[in-house]
Amino acid sequence: MVPYNRQMATIIRPAQIGTDTTYEPPLRIGFGINDKIVEGANATMGRTILVPGGKPNPTHYHSANDVCWYILYGKIRAWFARSDGSERKEVILEGGDFVYIPSGAIHVISNASDTEEASLIFCYIGVGNTDAAETVWIDKTSQVSRAVAGEALA
Repeated sequence: MVPYNRQMATIIRPAQIGTDTTYEPPLRIGFGINDKIVEGANATMGRTILVPGGKPNPTHYHSANDVCWYILYGKIRAWFARSDGSERKEVILEGGDFVYIPSGAIHVISNASDTEEASLIFCYIGVGNTDAAETVWIDKTSQVSRAVAGEALA
């Protein structure tokens, strides 16, 4: 349990959330909860907007945490695989879908539509910021990356 003096909820309004286009381009990410926004936060949470026709984000996995997504709207093309690139799976996610991604599972997303925006809410469980997630970025030219997202990333 957290100390008594920190046992109150923190509300973060949309106007307080910026847009980060550098963490996982071409995604537009708004971090709503992390340890910079909420003192002592043990989770990182935000929303991602996928622009119509956008390319896939960089191939990666998180070695220190599991990830949860809730698809708000639109259609999102997702690729998943084990950390060695095996058992590649492609799926189209739609508004209302929940997704659980265990630590070590490679994941890549792109907007499945060339005309409609898509959005998801994400949560990095048990880590207060993206650095603590120990994200492993896989080079786009690697065999693992190609195995996960096919020629879409080549």
